[in-house]
Amino acid sequence: MTTLIETTRGVFNVRTYGKATHPALILLHGWPQTSYCWHHLALYLKDFYLVAPDLRGMGDSNRNVDIKLYEKDEMAKDIFAIADKLEIAGFYLGGHDWGGAIVQEMAFLDPLRIKKLIIMNMIIINNPEGQAKASEVLVKYLFRSSWYQFFMSIKDLPEALLAGKEDIWVRFFSKGISNPIPEDAIEEYIRCYKIPNTITTASNIYRTISKDRKRWKQFEGKKIDIPTKIIHGVLDPVIIKEYLHGVEDYFSSIEISPLKGGHFIIDEQPEAVGKAIREYLL
Repeated sequence: MTTLIETTRGVFNVRTYGKATHPALILLHGWPQTSYCWHHLALYLKDFYLVAPDLRGMGDSNRNVDIKLYEKDEMAKDIFAIADKLEIAGFYLGGHDWGGAIVQEMAFLDPLRIKKLIIMNMIIINNPEGQAKASEVLVKYLFRSSWYQFFMSIKDLPEALLAGKEDIWVRFFSKGISNPIPEDAIEEYIRCYKIPNTITTASNIYRTISKDRKRWKQFEGKKIDIPTKIIHGVLDPVIIKEYLHGVEDYFSSIEISPLKGGHFIIDEQPEAVGKAIREYLL
């Protein structure tokens, strides 16, 4: 079911699957996806009440262009507001890509509400060792695989070059490595990217990276005291395995499940990811 929910933080589009009486599992997508990325995976998580919102500026959620609202601690507050509106006090929480950064922010903002945490193909924001190790590898290639992040951070340029070419832009990135990304998912991502102001709001997620990284400095050395599972598509050229170096020192309880797939591991292997989540939470 898809519903527009009005919260204290704005209006958000939320997909839900399963019975509301089941344990709540909130799942956050990344870029350039929408909450539709969880659609095929939901089949393997029937024991849970899945709550999958479209992040601010993506999917069918609000397109407020205020750049401050795209700092990841602000986006974390959006998700807590959605949970409040749905009267979900405590929940399991998972996120992929930028959703993976937001769930980590949530873990520092209000850890008592989160029963277990799942992070998929995202840097670990409180792990300077892993970030340093990854940089040693990526700098040799001039961070070539992250070129789009620099492009989207530039003021006005994405808006000037991508308008009318959203389908080409989204399809360029929607290429699976272990399996193709389903066409129905790609078409949904394109549809939403064509919504007015999306080029700006999606870019704002990247235009706030420098402020995010500065804020994340306060978390260095602090442990996340929530049982956590990392699911990692090991063929990802952007979030490489070196980001997980030393990660055990930054969580009180951590499990790692490597899967042979790319960055968009949810779209590529929904069954494998769904089963890994289910086995960890039950």
